[in-house]
Amino acid sequence: MPLPTGARIGPYEVTGALGAGGMGEVYKARDTKLNRTVAIKALQPVVSADPERIARFEREAQLLASLHHPNIAGIYGLEQARGSTYLVLEFVDGRALDAVLRESGALPPSDALRTARQIADAIAAAHEKGIIHRDLKPGNVMVTADGHIKVLDFGLGKALDDGRPAPGESAAANSPTITIASTQAGLILGTAGYMSPEQAKGRAADRRSDVWSFGCVLFELLAGSRAFEGEDVTDTIAAIVRGEPNWKALPATTPPALRTLIERCLVKDRTERLAGMSVVRYILNEPSLSGDSSRSGVTMVAAPAPARAPRFWIAATALLAVVTATLGILYLSRPAPAASPGNLARYTIVLPDGDGVAVTNMAPLALAPNGSALAFPGERAGKVQLFLHDFSTGQTTPLDGTDGARSPFFSPDGRWIGFFARGKLKKITIGGTALQDVADASDARGGSWSVDDTIYYAPTNTSGLWKVQASGGTATELTKTDPNASEISHRYPYVLPDGQALLFIIWTGPGNDEHRIEYLSVADGRRQLVVRNADGPISVVQGHIVYTGRQDTLLAAPWNPARPTLEGVEPTALPFQAPNDNEGASAYAASPNGTFVHLFGDSNRRLARIVWIDRSGKTEPLPVPERDYVSATISPDGTRAALHMRGGTEEIWIYDFRTKSFTPLVTPGGSSQAPVWTSDSQYVIYRGTRQGFRNIFRKAADGSDAEERITTKAGVIQTPISVTPDGKWVIVGEGGAGSGGQDLSKVSLEGTHASEPVVATPAPETDGQVSPDGRWISFDSGVTGRIEVWVKPFGSASSGAMRQLSRDGGGVSRWSRDGRELFYMVPNGMMAVSVSGETFGQPRLLFEGRYRTQANSNSNYDVARDGRFLHVQPVQPTKPDTRVEVVLNGLERKR
Repeated sequence: MPLPTGARIGPYEVTGALGAGGMGEVYKARDTKLNRTVAIKALQPVVSADPERIARFEREAQLLASLHHPNIAGIYGLEQARGSTYLVLEFVDGRALDAVLRESGALPPSDALRTARQIADAIAAAHEKGIIHRDLKPGNVMVTADGHIKVLDFGLGKALDDGRPAPGESAAANSPTITIASTQAGLILGTAGYMSPEQAKGRAADRRSDVWSFGCVLFELLAGSRAFEGEDVTDTIAAIVRGEPNWKALPATTPPALRTLIERCLVKDRTERLAGMSVVRYILNEPSLSGDSSRSGVTMVAAPAPARAPRFWIAATALLAVVTATLGILYLSRPAPAASPGNLARYTIVLPDGDGVAVTNMAPLALAPNGSALAFPGERAGKVQLFLHDFSTGQTTPLDGTDGARSPFFSPDGRWIGFFARGKLKKITIGGTALQDVADASDARGGSWSVDDTIYYAPTNTSGLWKVQASGGTATELTKTDPNASEISHRYPYVLPDGQALLFIIWTGPGNDEHRIEYLSVADGRRQLVVRNADGPISVVQGHIVYTGRQDTLLAAPWNPARPTLEGVEPTALPFQAPNDNEGASAYAASPNGTFVHLFGDSNRRLARIVWIDRSGKTEPLPVPERDYVSATISPDGTRAALHMRGGTEEIWIYDFRTKSFTPLVTPGGSSQAPVWTSDSQYVIYRGTRQGFRNIFRKAADGSDAEERITTKAGVIQTPISVTPDGKWVIVGEGGAGSGGQDLSKVSLEGTHASEPVVATPAPETDGQVSPDGRWISFDSGVTGRIEVWVKPFGSASSGAMRQLSRDGGGVSRWSRDGRELFYMVPNGMMAVSVSGETFGQPRLLFEGRYRTQANSNSNYDVARDGRFLHVQPVQPTKPDTRVEVVLNGLERKR
């Protein structure tokens, strides 16, 4: 039944009808809550009675909700009312493109290109989310008064899958005609004039089906008539399957490259059609499409009409080489064209829903040497493992057995991926068919695979570089850190193509904790400074060295290994950024031909505020300036908080809740990090970087006493995590050369500061917190393959069994001050577990929200006596990294 004006669907008031289509009627309405105009789409009565059609309609809402793009009409909600289902959509104030074409006929080539580029952007964005449209046509494209394009009606789209019907969809849904019932007319799935040949034959649609439909739309924009027409649907489908467009209908002024693009979209055999809309979008941005081929480094050759073209031309045309290579191995491995401002291009890989890039601060991205694949540590359902993205197919696949993976790198032949996980250097084939432990690497900082099958790597974040044969065996030390030169760490090696030398990063301290790149001859151990104030990962691309500068900037400079130093050479910034967070490795990778991949950098993302959060999730900011805060911990007497922040060095500041004063805890030279309070609230214990060592120190919170050194152990990083309620012990996280992972120990705060292990397994353990009654210790462990919260009786490493508390991932646990609850963080908020004696309740979500949770930083948050939480909250809400940008010919526009 039509909706009358004034009818209410939830908070929406119908103001008029907009039209009707195969899936349902569409109305204009007013959102009475937000006072905006929306469009409401309702199922037709004949469809409402069919469960499969209702399921398809609900999937339309889910698909649309995952698409966020300026050229895609968005979805605002899904409502059930009057016995029907309604979609609430963005209202686009404009005209349908088919109406524009009926009125004006063909568009001038410049207008057609502007329109086509926006459509291509929209469909490419959908494809990157794993969604195909399946009904692209001018009637589903809206044009606003200023020429802005919005693509509508993804209602016939479906998530790309392995060919199996989606829930609620029969296999017949892949057919162009779906019979609702034997007595009812069929519904064409995709409008006949724009339907691909495979859809017309009843086969499953994929990305290339949208490419065909786009070619039909682009033809119509230029010719003013459809590419395929007939007296009825049957004639039209016959023309699509067997006929050819009237190529003479294209105006004579059509640029040859634009005609070639349409021909490549309308190849009937989809295995020879353009691979996807990302390819089309790339070609549409070529200057040659506007008639200026002189500015392009790519030659597009016009071909004879396909009716007379032999099939071998399809494989031979220069355009196909460019197109195939844009997303696959041919393009990424070919020599770069001559430098030209027109050659730089970008597109975005969007990971499947629920997936994200994990461990983004330790060189998370790796490109195969020929550019055919991208490897990265990904997170799915709370589990971190290695993922492989195949550029030729667009598929992203997890590799089984790589739980906890980070910092991947490829073998020179591209057949293997090296990575680090669970205290080991490992390798796996790109097909996931073989997995092998290669060497110990308890807390690694990067690796590189040489042509002679040697792997160079940094096994810990306080070690020099080591080397080992890729087949395994005994690892040997290659470089040693020099404490006399205040060297803290050698990390992120990059072996040069001939295998005779490598580049690596050196961290030094105290002072400004300088990071620099050095050159190392493998044969004789000769070292030479390359450049100061530099981070990794390091790449050598087309005669340039690429590295990270300040604030996410990627720098490139001409470089000759025969003269490694960059003295007197001024680097230039690349026209894209990659985040570089704390560990000295930006989230980017490069292949030798100049293709880059990177996560999206924004230095403002580091800014954070300190906030109070009550148990309902309501926040109240502390009156301190926005800075790059890492942690916040409350003194036991509740009067002050110690805040750890990053700047030129790592610093500790003390905030007094009574006086609202905010003062630095002045420590002598180097970084001071990870503060915890002594049980009497008089002292702060922290990790200090001093003369190349990272040990534990103590200082009066009011700054009145000199710094006291608690530990002196070399070759490890020691981080204080908490102090026992009796004030006698500090819980310490410790990892270093020779250990299988980070373990927890307790260090005495009295006498000779004796140390005893508390938790030690082959997996890393962090964030140890002793309960207020001293009975339990909670901690994070990766023993199951992902980080979970565990508890065990507090004592020695052998006392009592471990008990897992979290169920679906989680970490950074804290006890309430009365010991009756234990809290921990998950990506979307705070969990709580009730505690009574030896009984621990089921985890429950206390409140939602994304807050900074960085393992090993110590107290990302703390719990006050009144039950509130003091937490580090990013100014920009943290979200999983779900997009990777690909930059082709990234050195072409250095600035």
